[in-house]
Formats: sequence, C-alpha cells, structure tokens
Amino acid sequence: MITELQKTEIQEFIQDHLYDDPASLMLRAHNYPHMPMREVVEQIQSKRKAKSKLPQWFEATGVIYPPTLSLEQCSSQKTAEYKASLVRGKTMVDLTGGMGVDTFYLSRSFENSHYVERHENLVAIAGHNFKCLQADTIHTHQHQAEQFLKELDKKVDLIYLDPARRGAHNSKVVRFEDCEPDVIALLPMLRNHSESLLIKASPMLDIKGAINDLGEVTAVHVVADRNEVKELLFLINADASANPVVHSVNLRGEEAEAFSFDYASEEEVLPHFGTASGFIYEPNAAILKAGGFKSAGAQFPGLLKLHANTHLYTSAELVENFPGRSFQVVDTLQMNKKQLRKKLPELKANITVRNFPMSVDQIRKKTGLREGGEDYVIATQDVNGPLLLHCHRV
Repeated sequence: MITELQKTEIQEFIQDHLYDDPASLMLRAHNYPHMPMREVVEQIQSKRKAKSKLPQWFEATGVIYPPTLSLEQCSSQKTAEYKASLVRGKTMVDLTGGMGVDTFYLSRSFENSHYVERHENLVAIAGHNFKCLQADTIHTHQHQAEQFLKELDKKVDLIYLDPARRGAHNSKVVRFEDCEPDVIALLPMLRNHSESLLIKASPMLDIKGAINDLGEVTAVHVVADRNEVKELLFLINADASANPVVHSVNLRGEEAEAFSFDYASEEEVLPHFGTASGFIYEPNAAILKAGGFKSAGAQFPGLLKLHANTHLYTSAELVENFPGRSFQVVDTLQMNKKQLRKKLPELKANITVRNFPMSVDQIRKKTGLREGGEDYVIATQDVNGPLLLHCHRV
C-alpha cells in the first residue's frame, strides 16, 4: 500500500482534496474506482493534523503518514527541534524510531544517524519520508531495540529512546519498567554502548521517582508547548549526579520561557509570605510539573508567596520577565451574584483555581459566571484565607 500511496496521481489527489469532508469523500468513492479511498482519506486526515504539528513535513512533497495513533504519539516539530539543541556528535541511534520525527531532527546534530524500529510498515514509511525530506545521513533498520544493541560493535555518541507507553489492551502506562522496551532492564546495555542517553517519558511520570529508578542523571528537561507539558527528557552522560539540574522550558512561538533549578536548592528555599497586592504571578506549567514552586519566586526579589500550599506569588510593583502568567489585581470579589454583576456586568470571566475549596465548575454554578472575556477571576488562598481576585492579564 505504501508503494501505491507514492504514486503521483494519488499524491495529487490528496493535495487537491485536502480540505474536503472525509465522510463525503468516502460516500463518493465509487466516482474514483482506481483510488484506494479508505487509505487516501486516512492520509488526508493525518496530513491535516500535521499542518500545525509538523509544518516542515506538511510542506514536503510526497510525505506518507502512518496510522493516526503514531501521528498523535510522535513529537511535534518544535519539541523535536528542542531535543536536537541538547545534543551533538558523530553518531546517534534512535532505538524506538516510530514515525521518525525525532530521528529526523536529532540527525541534524550528528554526522550519521540510525533509525531502529521493529514494525515493518513504520520502517518503510520512515525510509520513504527521509528521502522526501532529503535526510540522507539516516540509516533505517527493522530490528528489536535489544537485538540492535547486541549487534552494535562500537560505542556511539548518543542513544535516544522514546519507549512505547501502551500496555495490555492498549492501556496507557507511565513508568519506565512498564514501557516497551523496559528502559530500566535495558539500562546497563545502553550505558555500555553510548556516551550519552536521552530518554523521553510521559508528562505524567513522577520526576523524582524516575531519577531514582535511572540512577544518576545529568539533567531533566520538562518541555511544555504554549503552557501544556508535552514531554519529560532525561539526559544521562559522564556528568550525571544525584542532584541533576532541572530545566523547565515553555515553548511559545519563536521564543522559549526557560527556568532552571535543582531539588537540593529547592528544599533549602525559605519563601516569604504575604497577602495579595498589586500583581499576581503564576509559574508556567513546566515549572509546576518540575516542582520548582519555591525556586521560581526566590529568583525574583520582592516576590511574596501567597500561602505555603498556593503556588502563586504577589508583589506591589510589577516584576518583569516572570516565567509564567502575570496579572494585575483590579479588586477583590464576593461569591455573590449581585455584587459580581456590579464588578463584572456581563457576568463573564476566565476562572483560575489554585488552592481553593471549590472547583471551576462549582464556582460557575454558584456565581453564574460564563467563560470568556478579558477579565480573570483567580480563586485562591493567601495567608489570611480563601479569596477571589478580579484581575487583568499583564
């Protein structure tokens, strides 16, 4: 089928009908008897998803897309390019090649790269796409990761793994030992065959637990895209230690909001507390996932933490370049529809809940506030107790 999809007339049909309704195309399949319409529609659906996730692949001529699940699970172009910025050398091996997105972008940092994948159809698709993308330094191998390692006759500069996080009955798994391949069991062999390891993990994984399972780690990268955590990266090389640096990175368009700390320093920070004043600051999702709650505030003089269990900060004067969202406090509010209508005439606001005894849905039900608009309501708790803050984004 891959050979069939490569045909010029099929690729032209996909491009010509890229924004047609897939269901309508299937109903009209009898009009195109020489087209494998089911596979063509799958390609159209996948290519449309790739437009924002993999723009370089979307623009390339002749790229073939794997099943939707592989496209959903693969890295985005932005996160793959970020990985490539972390490493460099002569030879790289991607032991869990999949769709080949990470292999392709990592290969830009190495003279020679090896894509390893056990599934024949994915190997065929990746090999074809690498040619479309003019990535001629990548060598493809249909192999089990463990077997490829056993046959590897020299040490390489980097081994990269993004183990499959699907268990029995296609259920999602998170821990390294539950993934395929089992990273923990494979770790001694991985260390023997590479100068550096880069391991991608689920954003749901417990970072401290993973560091303990892996042994000494050099650095952890918590990568978010527009404030949504997408992946965790564990780098292991000769500089590994029991207290690795943790980098939280929030990719925002062409910019990256970066913040670094380590857990030993985080434990030693003694935050200063205060009541909500002129401005409120919320660390970005990467920092919150990384656990740099106290360190985020400590690096900016003048910030006061609202409460020991409230990961929000406040200051009387605006603090520039805080890694997260900043709000100017307009007023305090009461959980009362009549009072709220005076402050928010349209009864419309974006609600954020942090360390507050009610959920967003509960607040909306009680107050009648609808989603949207330019106003924000932050439901939180400072040293004096629960409060509602009427804010505007800075």
